[in-house]
Amino acid sequence: MSLTCAFGFHIIKKIIRELLQQKISFLFYLLLFLLRLITKIKIAPMKKIISCLLVTILCHNCFAQWQLSLTLGNNELIAGISSPTDNVIWVVTTDFTIYSTTNGGSNWKKIVPTGLANDISLTQLFTVNTTTAFLGVNTNFTGVGPGIIYKTTDGGKNWTQVFKHKGNCDIKFAMLDDSKGWMSCNFDSFNGSVPSGQSLYYTTNGGSKWNIDSIHDPTKDFIQSLVINGKKLAIGDGNFFYYSTNKGRNWTKQKYPSQIANTLLQFEDSNYIVTNGDISFSIIAKRPGSNKWTTSTGYPNGLITTLVLDGNECWTSEAFDALTNYYSSDSAKTFTPFTVDASAGFQFLVKARNGRTLVGGTPSFMPGRVWINKRSIL
Repeated sequence: MSLTCAFGFHIIKKIIRELLQQKISFLFYLLLFLLRLITKIKIAPMKKIISCLLVTILCHNCFAQWQLSLTLGNNELIAGISSPTDNVIWVVTTDFTIYSTTNGGSNWKKIVPTGLANDISLTQLFTVNTTTAFLGVNTNFTGVGPGIIYKTTDGGKNWTQVFKHKGNCDIKFAMLDDSKGWMSCNFDSFNGSVPSGQSLYYTTNGGSKWNIDSIHDPTKDFIQSLVINGKKLAIGDGNFFYYSTNKGRNWTKQKYPSQIANTLLQFEDSNYIVTNGDISFSIIAKRPGSNKWTTSTGYPNGLITTLVLDGNECWTSEAFDALTNYYSSDSAKTFTPFTVDASAGFQFLVKARNGRTLVGGTPSFMPGRVWINKRSIL
């Protein structure tokens, strides 16, 4: 780049720093102006300068859109977050207090639920819509469970038991819609009184009844991940990725390069898969056009606590090892650090299943804070 262009770029950087302090609406009009300008400029160096200006604005806002939406009390710790749409978000604490919003975090409602047993711990919160949700829990201090599923249809106030299984249980959900969906249950016991195993279940009545699927269940190993993406369903165990496009009736199967943790599986389809590898200290990915699994770079290889994939964008964090979170715009090839909460990285991070909003939560060893990124263009 010539001296003139370098000087021009330096001036533009100073202007950007000033502009980014102004209102988003002004930046929106600035971006429109620059997009029109770059199509008309014929001088190559100036095109480069304008392009750099656009990239700087967009990259700044990629990380700047996080807003603190909810601060819990001193003794309230986050146990789970679920978001079916951009507007609907539920948060459950370790003592099973529930916070919900129906307007994207502008207002939150605190709910003290009834109908839950004592001495339980959360395996998963799965919110279906504004009124309906499931809690998968395990019974503490027994060594033999049982695992229980509770369902609410009134926004979280009252909960009814709809499933129970012997043993210490790890329960996961993947609802296709308000009526149809799947659930997996891994089970074992500390003294061997409950033989270890797993089962895949389905529901056709909104989760009021769960039926074991012994015919179509593709795996006999512990199900580490059960994930839905639109109409597509994926199951991950320690060795294989299973994929279905017809509501779990038929499955394709791919082997991972080695045995992996696979508890944070994300996918777009059978050709684009990202998950946590080895014992969850790395991220591996298979991308379209390649049959190879590669290891991502750009994060410090601590314990991976979150993983979210949306197209070519990917987010991850290492809440127990790093204050920063990590972002990739190249299909999880390389990650760049970014900070949201000054005290910790995210232990909880989800994307709205039918939307773009990201919801992050601080680790369960500190007072809970919930951050929201609505991922607007600016």
